[in-house]
Amino acid sequence: MGRAMDTDSSEEFDAPEAPAVRIPLGHRPVVFTLPGSRALAEGAMRHLGWPLGKCSFSNFSNGEIQAKVDEPVTNSDVFVFCARDDLVAEPNFTMMQLLLFIAALRGESPHRLTVILPCLEYARQDRRIFAGEAITARLFLRCMKAAGADRFLTGKLHNEAQVAFAPDSTVLDDLSCTRYLGDFVRANVEGFDPDKTLVCATNGGGSKETKHMADELRTGFMMADHMRPKEGGVGEVKIICGKADHVEAIVIVDDIVDTCGRLSEVTREVHKLIPTAKIYAVMTHGYFSGDAHLRVKEMVDNCGLQWIAVTNSIAQTQALQRLGSLGCERRLRVVDISRQFAGAVLRIHLGSSVNTAGFASLGPDDPDPLLQSLLGCSLPFERQQSPQRQAPPPKRSISGS
Repeated sequence: MGRAMDTDSSEEFDAPEAPAVRIPLGHRPVVFTLPGSRALAEGAMRHLGWPLGKCSFSNFSNGEIQAKVDEPVTNSDVFVFCARDDLVAEPNFTMMQLLLFIAALRGESPHRLTVILPCLEYARQDRRIFAGEAITARLFLRCMKAAGADRFLTGKLHNEAQVAFAPDSTVLDDLSCTRYLGDFVRANVEGFDPDKTLVCATNGGGSKETKHMADELRTGFMMADHMRPKEGGVGEVKIICGKADHVEAIVIVDDIVDTCGRLSEVTREVHKLIPTAKIYAVMTHGYFSGDAHLRVKEMVDNCGLQWIAVTNSIAQTQALQRLGSLGCERRLRVVDISRQFAGAVLRIHLGSSVNTAGFASLGPDDPDPLLQSLLGCSLPFERQQSPQRQAPPPKRSISGS
């Protein structure tokens, strides 16, 4: 029996139109945040135009932490913000949340997992001064690598050599906030004049960062030196500088301000040396722990301190509340660096470097070409495509002998 083929394809195709499909282009970027860094992460997302990823954190009745990823991240380019906010949780609790959340994300098979640490906790424990001490900053990075992190992005490490703490097969990029803080000084120091302004380092260890700030502001440089005490005596702080008759403003620079003890000593000595100068302080990370708010009040009343500026690498809600109880909340200024982190996240996602001179030189008001290129784009990087209506393939009827 022979085989015959029916090639009649004149029948109309009346099937309903299929819904649009989304064709992913590359690895979808997803940005999450821990509870303490929500304000900073939301600021970065406003610059990027991306939504924050969905996640949740809870505690069991026995105190154990649960971290959960509430959206798919398979094959995605994942970023996690983790910053400190003492009103949300104490730092060790936040670190445990971060480790559990990294492990939860890794279980969903993302393409890459980048942890964003605007202020690296335990950064000052970066060497073994006495026997029996741990190098905690290095240990923390190793723990995150073991949990599943592939890359780290930090804001102004306490010691630049800590970049080498990154575990094998991971990358650590460190961002400098000098340009952002420098622009803030120029805009907020009354009658700013580089020829009548000096930048002061709080000790020899911070002189390199302070010189970078002096170069940024085009000002002179001075340094506070902590003299070793004589036998049975008390240590002193000495100010090292040249002629200072013409100085009207002094900007004290350091990377971290904690209890304000050292800052208070330096401010007192600077005021003794040049009593007519107005004093300002610029720090990258502000902890303001212990009696820091009382020391700030003392410096304002007795030493001519005008204000202290810090970035929002650490949430300053608690510090502002404490200073507000003393009537000094206006003495603490917070510099927003969310745009800098937004630019870094975009560059990492696109495979570009965050260590180029062009990116490092961008200030808060300078146009960022990559961020500007996002205007009008539909992100994540996907394209909608509606399938066209097509006639069905010819029907075939087969008969054989």
